[in-house]
Amino acid sequence: MGERSLVREDSMAPVGRTRRAGPGWTAAILGCMTERIHDAEPDTDESTVRALLARQCPDWAGLALTYLKTSGSTNAMWRLHAPDNHDLVVRLPRRTSAAVAIGQELDLLHHLTVAAPLVSMVRTPTVRYIGHPDESFPHQWGVLEWLDGVDAWTARASLVGDQGGLAEVVARTVRAIGQVPDTPVARREPGDRGGPIEPLLRRLEWWLTDPQWDAASLVDVAAVRRIAAEAMELADHPVVECFVHGDLIPGNVLLRDGSLSAVIDWGGAGIADPAQDLAPAWAMFDKRGRDTFREAVEVDDATWIRAQAFELEHAVGGVLYYTPRRHPLGDLMPRTLNRILGDS
Repeated sequence: MGERSLVREDSMAPVGRTRRAGPGWTAAILGCMTERIHDAEPDTDESTVRALLARQCPDWAGLALTYLKTSGSTNAMWRLHAPDNHDLVVRLPRRTSAAVAIGQELDLLHHLTVAAPLVSMVRTPTVRYIGHPDESFPHQWGVLEWLDGVDAWTARASLVGDQGGLAEVVARTVRAIGQVPDTPVARREPGDRGGPIEPLLRRLEWWLTDPQWDAASLVDVAAVRRIAAEAMELADHPVVECFVHGDLIPGNVLLRDGSLSAVIDWGGAGIADPAQDLAPAWAMFDKRGRDTFREAVEVDDATWIRAQAFELEHAVGGVLYYTPRRHPLGDLMPRTLNRILGDS
């Protein structure tokens, strides 16, 4: 059965930039400028990056820079081209909340390099430098090693067809993430995705009712509420929390030759409901792939329903927030939402 489109087609406007597959991110050379996604972002343009490098990492200050047009929205990303082909990525948080997350993430990445069994299954970014705020930029920032691969959003056309093998590997990886012990991360608060379900569903209702979002023009509000009502019945269901990545969207999953090679962007990691890391079911896979993923990840019905609700709120918020900004998530989130609504 084909997937129904329950999101307004005119919400899926193209971003309007030339894209090329890059290691880990959808990338485009945009000269010295970066796009602003959120209100009140600090400058993350080339002059800012070069000023930071000149003062804090002078050995890298003269390297060529390429701005990366990513499918994420938390950090501005610049590729540093090293003469030995050991390229690097400069990550600058776009908002204060992202700056808090990047500090946690850089600490966590050191921990993940020895986390079994995850370390034997996929690569994670290696930290090369932790930058501090200065007169050029108000937040902590980081430099990571470049990981080869193509993110699953950029590679989506090649993933049409039999997704069973990839779905099984991603499911095993999700289970391995949940087994990582003693992580230096925070527990989800009520209202956070991955926290208690009832406050999150209240936030979903805010997306649907606040006039600034005009939800009825972009999503099927009645269908969204039907799924939310089913999830609300599980508000008192017991949950055993574990470590989660927290943002397993296609842009954070890297592939090489169609196989899973790395998981990036760990800034949303935390101790949370394991249902949060089931996002690939709808964000990456079609119905057949989703069925394979569900069987391989081995979760009960209640966990699956909570996972659907977490990703429902994520997708609705993404459609309403990013579509007017013509960001790539305004293309990704309608697909995810259609899959969730199509399952109901």
